[in-house]
Amino acid sequence: MTQQGYALDRQLPHGLTDLFFEQAAAKVALERILEETFQRWGYTRIIPPTFEYYESLATEVSPQIQEDMYRFFDREGHILALRPDMTVPVARVVATKLYDQELPLRLYYVGNVFRYEEPQAGRRREFTQAGIELVGAGTPEADAEVVAVAVAALRAMGVTNFQINLGQVAFLQAILSEIGLTNGASRRLEQAIDRKNDVELRMVLADLGITGDVASAIHAIPHLCGGREVLQQARRLAINAAARQAIDYLEAVYALLQVENVAEHVILDLGEIRHMAYYTGISFLGYVEGLGFPICGGGRYDTLIARFGQSLPAVGFALGVERSLLVTRPQVNIASDVVMQSCQHAGCRALAQAARNRGLRVTVDVLHCDEETLISHARRLGAPRVICCRGEGRCLLVEGDTRRELSYTAIEEAMDTWNR
Repeated sequence: MTQQGYALDRQLPHGLTDLFFEQAAAKVALERILEETFQRWGYTRIIPPTFEYYESLATEVSPQIQEDMYRFFDREGHILALRPDMTVPVARVVATKLYDQELPLRLYYVGNVFRYEEPQAGRRREFTQAGIELVGAGTPEADAEVVAVAVAALRAMGVTNFQINLGQVAFLQAILSEIGLTNGASRRLEQAIDRKNDVELRMVLADLGITGDVASAIHAIPHLCGGREVLQQARRLAINAAARQAIDYLEAVYALLQVENVAEHVILDLGEIRHMAYYTGISFLGYVEGLGFPICGGGRYDTLIARFGQSLPAVGFALGVERSLLVTRPQVNIASDVVMQSCQHAGCRALAQAARNRGLRVTVDVLHCDEETLISHARRLGAPRVICCRGEGRCLLVEGDTRRELSYTAIEEAMDTWNR
């Protein structure tokens, strides 16, 4: 083996990480919090495969995401890819296998996705998305529910200072329908709007030859950010019926969020332009105080599922689990509740099982430690109790500095007070 190969077999590729002990436990605990939140809103789990045909996963995603996808060949020469997000695989499953189910479908997922992009805070080349998809309802009520679930998820994680920037992709699309633009030109405009750079936006508009009411509306979009007053400002800029309808729809969603008592976290932002090509209606990003990038995002995508078969409206959102761990970390305890000395007595083994049946974590010594060595070992591990065999029917129970020799029955009774 070469010196380079010898080094690589002990390393991870750039952009990956190992999680263990408290880090792994905290991530799992956070995922459970999110799963429980989604389930309380009536969503059920979906688990798509980790890799699929490239053509499927690349459907309607942005050119940047396509570029960042991990691709490889199978033995038949087909191009496969690791999933770069979870929405497209879910859309495929719905269109090909779930289209005849009772609608609407409420699905949630927690899974790893992969993108060959430069690692950043809270995101590596393999990271975890947790989110929901509400399929089969093209109504403001469906959009409001998804935003409300996003708020509920952030609250469940213990995050308090956060903001949802809620936009409406359909408003910009309606304005652009007045002129014919290539996909490349549209992306230039979207990027300039997203950066909220007036100088850059003015230059792009000039380069594309966009003038008049269309130019005025596009130039104003990055500044349409705030409360309900934004809706009136946008209506004055609406140059066609489709643009007015987009604002009416957004107003209906916002009104429902007020009824849901989550509007305090929502800012209307018409400059919120998502880069995922499949968004067709509302779109939003969630920001947490102290974090310079979004923690979650989502929106409506009414044309994506039809690319795989049955046409169904849909809306959803995804949250980055690793990014969430930058702002909240569940309290976890990986220490055992009790460490037991190994012996040949069936009664001692039954005692260990009785503790496990009560939901306690039990570690049984496999190194043949004597009592004092085992007690010292347990303390280093943070275990609050040690049980050492003192012959058939009796054990030594060590709790802190207290040592008591008790019967099996007495120890089992004591277990009922050892709540985690």
